[in-house]
Parts: sequence; structure tokens; C-alpha cells
Amino acid sequence: EGIIVLTKAMSYVTKGENFSAPIIGQIISATLIIYFLYMLYFDRVPNPHIRLPSWFHNFWALVHFPFHLALVLFMEGTSRLITWRNALEMFDVIYEGWNDIWLASNDTTVLADGFSQLGDIVLQFSEADLSKFNITGYLTDLTNEADGATEGAAVAAVEILVTLVNALFKFFKIEAAKKEVKKEAASGLKVDPVTSLQNAIEVYDLVFVYFFVAAGLTLVIMALLMVLSKRKKVLGDWLGVALRLALGVGISLVAIVKTNFNAKDNFISSAWMLPCVMLGLLVVVVAEGVLGWVLPAPRQDGGHGEVERGG
Repeated sequence: EGIIVLTKAMSYVTKGENFSAPIIGQIISATLIIYFLYMLYFDRVPNPHIRLPSWFHNFWALVHFPFHLALVLFMEGTSRLITWRNALEMFDVIYEGWNDIWLASNDTTVLADGFSQLGDIVLQFSEADLSKFNITGYLTDLTNEADGATEGAAVAAVEILVTLVNALFKFFKIEAAKKEVKKEAASGLKVDPVTSLQNAIEVYDLVFVYFFVAAGLTLVIMALLMVLSKRKKVLGDWLGVALRLALGVGISLVAIVKTNFNAKDNFISSAWMLPCVMLGLLVVVVAEGVLGWVLPAPRQDGGHGEVERGG
């Protein structure tokens, strides 16, 4: 499931041919996250050759319901953050082009021609619906100004930029919540591009929260599964459980950053969200490997820890 979601996110990277270092880092981090989760889970699956009591099967299945829910949200968040990073990289390219045009001349006709060419490139790449993402009116407003130094010219130029960014985000499926879209459509009024962009970006506040909460809960539930998978535990096992719990809670608490606008804005615009979680999982994998070597458990039942037998 995680590989399928990751592949969908990577398809946007190939369309934009945007293989920058941060994007490659996101893909590597996502791949390692899936691999580390695989290692942490299957290293603790009970030995299938041991006859287990019926209550254990029921409880094991029950715990897997929240585990799978957290895992799906975790993987979905991973996919969306790769897409988000790709969109931000493309935004930087658009903004750089827009800024170069804006600073190159004070003649509104020259500015309009430059923005028109930029718009053709962005809207074609974004496969945009020109009935929704049309900058013709703003280009006309711009040319009607005396020069580029007027407030009206600046407003028109910004509206052009925001409209192009909205088209780009639409391509990457970064959109406002459906209730906001319906509200805009029901109003019957022309929607302000800035408002539409703000509504679309706010969706990623939710993605930011559920990604870290789901990532942390996945580790916490894996700690519970670790407890269930072995009846006779040694110190190394309990230290592994404690490490999973501590890092799981710590990763979940990262979502609190949302309450600080500046900190959240800086973090969500950086390329470090996926690598941070990947490094947390790496710490668990390495630490449990070291603990298993320093404090090995007695071999029994094929090396899987014994689970109480029963009918």
C-alpha cells in the first residue's frame, strides 16, 4: 500500500522533471520509512509454528485495526508531503520568473507581455482550465496603469502570480476543502485568487497534523505488538518497547508546532518533515539491533520468543 501511494506521488516529480536534491531526499526518506516499518513489524511477528490461544488471535487482530488505520494515514501523509515539496519547488521557479519580469521594466506593456508568456508556460504545464485560471483580465488591468510603480500595477501583478500558483497547486491536487469550494460556487461571485490560495494551503495544516500523529501512533502500537509477541522478555526487549513508546509519543507531539504559526510555517516549507520521521525510525531500528546484540534473549522456539500455549 505504501509503495503504491509513493509511486503516485513520484509520478508528479517525473512530469515536472524536478529531480532536485530536496525532492530526491524526500523520495529516499519515504522509501526508507517503508523499509524500516517492515523491519520493525516483521521482526516481532509471533512464530507461526507455536500453537496460540484463541484469545490471543482475537486480541492480535483487534490491535491491528488501529494499527492499519494509523499506517494508512501515515503513508497518505508521506505521499502528500512529497507532492507538497514538489509543488513548493515548482512555485520557487514560477516566483523567480515572475520576479525577474517585474524587476526588468517599469513599462506596463512590457510587463504584461512578460507575464503573458510566463502564464502560457505555467498554464500549459498545469493543464489548467482556462475558464477558472485566466489572467487576461489582470493583464488588461496592468496595461491600463500609467507605469509599474503604481499600486494598481502591483495589485494586478500579484493577482497574476497567485492565479498561476493556484493553477499549479490544482495540478498537484493541492485544493481547498470541498465545503470551501461549494461555498465559493454558491456565492455566485468571482472568487479572489488570494482567498482560494489560502484555503488550499490551509488543507496542509491538517496534513501536517495527521502525518505526525499517525507516524507516532504507528510506533506506539508497534510497541504494544512487541509486548504481545513475546511472553518471556529480557531487559533488551523492555528497552526496545520503551524506545518505541518514547519516540512514538515524541513524533506525535511534533504536531503541536501547528500552534506556533511562524515555527509551523518554517517547518512545513522546509524539506525536513519526512527525513525527521525517517531518522526517528532509523534510531529505533539501530538501537533494537544493538540491544539484541548486547542483551540477547535466550533462543527458544526457533528464535522467536515463546508465546503461551493454549487451546
